[in-house]
Amino acid sequence: MAKSFWKKNTDKIGVAGSIFAALCCLGFPALLSILTAIGLGFLINDVVLLPLLIVFLLMTLIGLALGMREHHRASALLIGIVSAAGVFIFVFIAFNKVLAGISVAGLVTASILNVLFSRLSHNLAHHLE
Repeated sequence: MAKSFWKKNTDKIGVAGSIFAALCCLGFPALLSILTAIGLGFLINDVVLLPLLIVFLLMTLIGLALGMREHHRASALLIGIVSAAGVFIFVFIAFNKVLAGISVAGLVTASILNVLFSRLSHNLAHHLE
């Protein structure tokens, strides 16, 4: 049974968007320069970035939850929840670039685990047929 594009890629799109929004919020110079140069400087505003980050973090968590329903392993989702909370806290509440970076790395790790668990689950199911 083929999975839909969104069911298969929600966590990856969410992680990419979360990284983008977090780097903007953290003032990553190269990204800010590129956005300004291509006319998207309005994105460098916390009024825009806060809702954008929240949407992408939620998208990541939804994708990880969908993955957990498929492979029945909670570790990727749990790492994702802790990391998403860390990104939000260390970007908007208690600003800390190092801890925000570690939290972003946790989101990437959770997404990679989700993909690996899904493939392992799919391969196991296919092998048992």
